[in-house]
Amino acid sequence: MEIRVLGPVEVHVGGAEIPIEGAQQQCVLGLLAAHHGSYVPVGGLIEALWEDDPPKTAKTIVQLKVAQLRKTLGERIASTTAGYALDVPPDEVDLGCFRRLAAEGRAADRPEDATAAWARALDLWRGQPLQGIGTAWVEQRIRGPLLRERWDLLEEHAAALIELGRHREVPALLQELRDEEPLRETPHALAMTALWHDGRPAEALELYHDVQRTLAGELGVDPGPRLRDLHQRIVEGHRPVTPRQLPRDVAGFVGRQAEAERLRRLLRGDRVAVVTGAAGIGKSALAVHIGHQLAADFPDGQLHVDLNGHGQGDPLPPERVLPRLLGALGVPAGARPTGAAEQLDLYRSTLATRRVLLLLDNAAHAEQVRPLLPGGSSCAVLVTSRDALRGLALQGARSVRLGTFTPGESRDLLADLVGDDLISADPAAVAELAELCGHLPLALAIAGANLIGRAGLREYIKELHADRWSTLAVEGDAQATVAAAFAGSYAALPPEAQVLFRRFGLVPGCDFTASTAARLAGADQATAKRLLARLASAHLIEEHAPGRYRLHDLVALYAREHCTARDDDPAPLHAYYLHSARAAAPLLAPSFELLPLTADDPPCDGEEFADAGAASAWFQAEQHNLLAVMDQARGRVSWWLVETLRAFVYQDYPPDVVIALATRALDEAERAGDRAGQAGMHHTLANASLVLSEPREAIRHCELASKLYAEIGWETGVQLALTNLVVAKAGLGDLHESMAEHERIVRLWEAREPTTRLAGILENYAIKLLWAGRAREALERQLRAIRIWEEHGGRPAWEGRAYSVLGDVHVALGDLGQAIGAYEHALAWAKDAQLAGTLSGAAIAHHLREDGARAAELARRAVREAPVRGPAGRYEEARGTLARVDASLGLDERLSLFRDVLARYRDRNYPYFDTRTRVWLAEVLLGSGRRDEAAAVAGEALEAAARYGLRRLEGQALTVLAQVKRSAEDARRAAELHREYGHRLDEARARAVLAQVV
Repeated sequence: MEIRVLGPVEVHVGGAEIPIEGAQQQCVLGLLAAHHGSYVPVGGLIEALWEDDPPKTAKTIVQLKVAQLRKTLGERIASTTAGYALDVPPDEVDLGCFRRLAAEGRAADRPEDATAAWARALDLWRGQPLQGIGTAWVEQRIRGPLLRERWDLLEEHAAALIELGRHREVPALLQELRDEEPLRETPHALAMTALWHDGRPAEALELYHDVQRTLAGELGVDPGPRLRDLHQRIVEGHRPVTPRQLPRDVAGFVGRQAEAERLRRLLRGDRVAVVTGAAGIGKSALAVHIGHQLAADFPDGQLHVDLNGHGQGDPLPPERVLPRLLGALGVPAGARPTGAAEQLDLYRSTLATRRVLLLLDNAAHAEQVRPLLPGGSSCAVLVTSRDALRGLALQGARSVRLGTFTPGESRDLLADLVGDDLISADPAAVAELAELCGHLPLALAIAGANLIGRAGLREYIKELHADRWSTLAVEGDAQATVAAAFAGSYAALPPEAQVLFRRFGLVPGCDFTASTAARLAGADQATAKRLLARLASAHLIEEHAPGRYRLHDLVALYAREHCTARDDDPAPLHAYYLHSARAAAPLLAPSFELLPLTADDPPCDGEEFADAGAASAWFQAEQHNLLAVMDQARGRVSWWLVETLRAFVYQDYPPDVVIALATRALDEAERAGDRAGQAGMHHTLANASLVLSEPREAIRHCELASKLYAEIGWETGVQLALTNLVVAKAGLGDLHESMAEHERIVRLWEAREPTTRLAGILENYAIKLLWAGRAREALERQLRAIRIWEEHGGRPAWEGRAYSVLGDVHVALGDLGQAIGAYEHALAWAKDAQLAGTLSGAAIAHHLREDGARAAELARRAVREAPVRGPAGRYEEARGTLARVDASLGLDERLSLFRDVLARYRDRNYPYFDTRTRVWLAEVLLGSGRRDEAAAVAGEALEAAARYGLRRLEGQALTVLAQVKRSAEDARRAAELHREYGHRLDEARARAVLAQVV
């Protein structure tokens, strides 16, 4: 039997419908089905049938309707004094099936399984539940809640489809919900997101304006923050990232049918596949070819990284690869963690629900690959390496080994390159040429490029015999096999192209542009572009991205070992990167300032950038080459290059990488006796230590930098180092000493012309004043910082941070209306980690206004937005805020959140946030009746607040202790402290406790 209520009420047996006569009888059955698993009292059935005007015989009529239903359903209706219940298995009621499938989807491990279950659940709906029957009571108590269940599942289903990349299905799926519930913002947001992800931003924006007009007309309000934020991101062009990083597919790909089929099977099964073989065997070509064939199976994108396992320079370690992968996956630079381990956590979390193909090309060993493997099963990984990478078998990897081409495959490749006519004219010469190339695809491709335009093969074969690196007949020696083809290609170049090619042996990075080629060739850019085109046509380089070129690793090895002359000098290239980085740095970090260069340094020869956008684009493209040049450079250029990293340490360079480079450069500067270089490196190490939350190391380097800057007479450097010193000391938590020092630093910068640097210093001072409880002084400094930013044209991003701090100050002063206004302003600008901090602050403000639902909503969003290992502990702050404001969480869950947050704060040395969290924990424990535990935690908070000079937290801890111990003295001390510092709400609470105690 099948009972249907998700539409007209119907009963089916064996596929045939059994009629249920009369609307009242259908209504009774519908109510019993809607309450399946529980009893419906007779009074409830009477209300459903007649509302407030039942006949005197209503109870008798209900009993009659139940008796009639029993004739149809048999003994499937149970009755007790509690009422009536439908006694059938849940799957015999379509509503029961709907709820079971909804639960299955929510419990599914993969979004594919969830959407499949939810699609079946939604297919059960045939219209309005209990369609066409019942009173207004049924509409409000039954039909409305059931529709909301459907709407909620529709939203979850739509979100999962977006996650799977099935964007095109979403707008139509949500149309009915949007029509029925035009004031419900979530379906509009999901539809906008799907249109945006589907490359239809204009339609997404039009949908927003429709919603805007509807809300204005119906309620006289604007769309909520979620829709406004989404609208802003679409307008600003922050298009969701679906990486498509595979290099261009090989034209006329031949051979490898069996290997290709095995790879397709492995990757479609979400496995790790390793393509191994000798150099030049065609591993990368096959991997890229398979990647393009399977691209449609991975709708969330394809990632590609050359790990440089066997190229010039050292293999790329995972900590240098992770920032590149996170950027490709759309994680903004500011939201990325600073440490490699935390970046790895975020990387795996980002991939956990995506279906992505990851191609790791040219790996050196298993340990280079293993950390980059996604943690879940939704992604597939394709690795190429000369090494067998047997260690990856522990992660379930399967290998596909490539051998040399067969004679037939070699012939087919040559024919595709130079045309079948030339190849068919002399089969014997083709066979000899293939043998000389060792049947290696790379050697064959280079030989084919050199044959273009020739009338026959024999002359070229003679050239190979006469001039080659070593014999191509040595089986299995890939380096020796390919060398002859390199020699022939090099010999065929005009002299100026030979000069550029051999100087590519000097390039330490991943790739190069016309700008770097011009420096190497000693020519202008037009000439460099012409030479690059000549080298590309000879297959000695490839244009892997527009305007960016690279050499195959064996070609680079050949250029370095067999072509580079003694008089070839990398100094012009180093100078280019030095001056380009120094030009980009102040645009990306406006408060950044570098020690001026002298006549002993290379003359200026770098890029000129019109604005910060151009500088950022150059940095993103060149960041890995810049690091490689730093690895190679020595002397003054070395430490001046590393010095620029102070501007980039908050971008894509992990602090531990910066520390390694700066430590090496510092050693060189010390050996050379260069005090300016030593000062710059200590300054750089101080900045990196601050990012890593290592204030003691930062203090040491700041003091040394300040001393050295003073010795060489650079006063600006002294002030910069002292500014960082104050920040580092405040990081240790002792505000007693650092507040006076911070005031002195402010006065030093005030003596100069007002700049955004002064605004930033004032804001940092306002934060420390706020921590110290001096909220009125913090307000004055923060308002002044905002005025300076407005007057001196700071980047718009400052508004997110500045108004968030302003909101925190107003909360401390008890001005909750102004605080919420400041947070709303900040939310329009805040990005990444700052967004999470702003949401946390706003949640506390609404909590203090006793708007619990809004506070919990904001806190949950803060947890979603916060980077797990980002700067300033935003994730911990968000989770602590959630535990404080969301009373719907169980007590055990709230306490578990608090304890985890406190453990993380102890590891990261955040005394202010640690103490604040203890105050919150004590308040929650007190509210739940656990007075002894509340007293212990409040005592810990009071001791820490007094030790570190956190006066507002000291007063709050005293207030909790006053409640626990019923201590008038503690309450009086708290009230007086809060009155002294202007904490109006805190004072009022302390006085209320005092009144209760007295």
